[in-house]
Amino acid sequence: MAGATAVQVGTATFANPRALVDVIEGIEAWLGAEGIASVRDIIGCALPPRD
Repeated sequence: MAGATAVQVGTATFANPRALVDVIEGIEAWLGAEGIASVRDIIGCALPPRD
């Protein structure tokens, strides 16, 4: 929501080999619960408006 288009979760797979899948499924579930069609729809939405 702050504008990132990529996140790093590679190190988490050392502790949980399913970490990447869990992140993807969690984001998909949250988007669905919020009625948001695509993660692209929220990129940058938390940023203040530009003048």
